[in-house]
Amino acid sequence: MGQPAADLIIVGGGVAGLAAFAALAKGQRCLLLEREPMLATHASGKSAAIFRPLEADETTAALSARSRQGFAALMQDDPVRQSGLILASADDVELHNWQLRGQRQGLEAQLLAPAELRALCPMVTTGEALGGVLLPGGGVIDTHALMQALAAAGRAAGGEIRTGQGVRSLWRQGARVCGVELDDGTRLPAQQVVLAAGAWGRQLGESAGLGLPLAPARRHLVQLQLPASVALSSAAPVLWRLDDELYLRPESGGVLASPCDQQLFEPCDPPVDARALETLADKLARTAPALAAAQVRSRWACLRTFAPDAELVVGPDPRVTGLCWFAGLGGRGMAVSVGAAEVLAQRLAGSNSKLGAALDPARLALD
Repeated sequence: MGQPAADLIIVGGGVAGLAAFAALAKGQRCLLLEREPMLATHASGKSAAIFRPLEADETTAALSARSRQGFAALMQDDPVRQSGLILASADDVELHNWQLRGQRQGLEAQLLAPAELRALCPMVTTGEALGGVLLPGGGVIDTHALMQALAAAGRAAGGEIRTGQGVRSLWRQGARVCGVELDDGTRLPAQQVVLAAGAWGRQLGESAGLGLPLAPARRHLVQLQLPASVALSSAAPVLWRLDDELYLRPESGGVLASPCDQQLFEPCDPPVDARALETLADKLARTAPALAAAQVRSRWACLRTFAPDAELVVGPDPRVTGLCWFAGLGGRGMAVSVGAAEVLAQRLAGSNSKLGAALDPARLALD
């Protein structure tokens, strides 16, 4: 096979690939390949940049806590603006359960009565009476600073990043993945390949007969002009409604909003569907009526990729040697990738943990 192009090839230059690059580059020849001319072109560059430290799963809180520790090691300035994040609902029982879930996972979680929520989020003062759970550790991430720091850390450890290098398939020989094949037919050998290709991960796995049930789904984001009647501080918390799901946060003097839509979609740079704006307007009419007719500054869509159980897929593929997965981030990439990359590094070093077992690709139905 000749001299390997690298000990480790990472496929994908979004936040997952860059987090793996920073965690794994030291002590080995590490090469990150990104198809686009720039890093973070797709989901990572189009995300809402929300740091949400609590989800319905049992792993996000632990991974986001590890990520915060990783941020401190990577960067002088914390990339998270801790404005807080409010999980809102009209269902008091649901809110109580979320508060308990947060507390069980070691997070500060404060119940808010409707009047308290409205005091913190004036844009919902005329909407439905919602209570909430305030997570003070939530907020908004400086995604550009984080990505730059991850790339710099990997390069400082001796790693190399190549953009404009599309991988069309895995290079497999029998029970071993021994590298990748580029779009131009060039084969790059490696001892280990990490698939961190987001929505394209399933296709690349299938190219070597190693598919996983990963499903990309389209979500829309909309930048709204703030009406003159609504006063909103740039330091206001993120509002994430759990029932009738949508989220809102301050952004550049306006409001960034999403109807939290989820439509299965093939890997691509997805087009915008005007019906998503209608869905958002309907939801805003109930939650923040003053924003329902707000002028749209811009709108876009991106793909979020899920495993069937909505957990991340992180670790070695049990069917072959030489292949690891870093997939199924489901919109949580900015909050959890640095922590998940630490789990991946531990797995490659031969150790495992309860958290690593929860993310293990072997839990999925593999052929």
